[in-house]
Amino acid sequence: MKKPFYRLFCLILVQILLFSVIPAAFAAEREVLSLSSYIRSSEKRHFVEAMLNYHLRENDTVRETLEDGFSAVFFFEGCSDNMDDPELSDLSYYRVSAVCIALKLDDSGKTVITYFNDDCSTLPDRPLEYGAWELEETGEVGPATVCDGTYEIYSVYHGGAYEALHLRTTQEDDTISAVYMTPEEGFVDHPADAINIHTRTGNHVIEKAMWSAGCMLVGDGVWEDYADLIVSTYYTNYGVFSPGMKVGCVTINRQHLREEMLELYENPDAVDTLLVSSRCERPEIYLERCAENQSFAVKTVQTTAKTELMSLPCSNGVDARSIPVTTLEKGDKIDICGSILNTKGQLWYEVSFFDENCYIPGGNVEEVPPTFWEKVLQWFAR
Repeated sequence: MKKPFYRLFCLILVQILLFSVIPAAFAAEREVLSLSSYIRSSEKRHFVEAMLNYHLRENDTVRETLEDGFSAVFFFEGCSDNMDDPELSDLSYYRVSAVCIALKLDDSGKTVITYFNDDCSTLPDRPLEYGAWELEETGEVGPATVCDGTYEIYSVYHGGAYEALHLRTTQEDDTISAVYMTPEEGFVDHPADAINIHTRTGNHVIEKAMWSAGCMLVGDGVWEDYADLIVSTYYTNYGVFSPGMKVGCVTINRQHLREEMLELYENPDAVDTLLVSSRCERPEIYLERCAENQSFAVKTVQTTAKTELMSLPCSNGVDARSIPVTTLEKGDKIDICGSILNTKGQLWYEVSFFDENCYIPGGNVEEVPPTFWEKVLQWFAR
């Protein structure tokens, strides 16, 4: 009689352990950082939120960096609210098109935003200016432009003057992938070194010198705004500043600035080479894997249950880039303009929500029955 009771006890114990672990794991998977207090533009905000969620789930370097107690820094070009300003969005003069975000795990293991700045840039001042740099087998080139991707970052004194962060492929390899524009061949893909994250005293291109010849720029001249980045990344792990200490990793994504970069660099192949690593991260990639994408005349439906409007036609558990855009209560009416079968074969409807394409599960809506007068009009229209 002891064996059955022992087996029953073990079964109950296993179930208790499973139910205590699974919800926590699922909650971590569903964690989506909100930038509603940082980025006004909903379209830019949702893109950055989706990309952060994607990297937290899919980027091993980012996850391991955070788990080891270091910081994960991100630059998203074209996602600053400055891009909605006709003057500040002019890349021929200004360099404030990117947002810089730093993440870290708090004591409870939750990912938190420790730094944000929307006056940043990952582009050199004048990428087509030749003569100041030379590559051995190429000759004169423009300044380096770092390729999109994830790199390690270490402490450094920028120009020997002040505290900054240094990009490296690994601790042993201080070079990173980059593109140099050339007057003859158009561009050349060649490793770059001495690439740092540092600041400046202005927010625009200057004559006879460059704030950036390949480095990442943070802030528009206010030292305290930049210093907060060093405090939130370096000084949360170390005491006195010392060069060569690991600080974490940095991820660069310029997908939201591609059109402007085509004009700035005047070479589509060079731009596509710079962006090749982040291209597979675009949320649109998931849509390309879906089937039976159809558009139709707008019609009104109402929700049959409380429902989240998603940025992609799937749950966040299916694809990390699908994030909630808003929540609809049961009975809310909304216009749909298309349908799509996602990678799970599930029917979702397309919704235009404040000029953004969003999606709602087909099983959570029903057509709104016509009113009496609509029926009358339909009858006379026959």
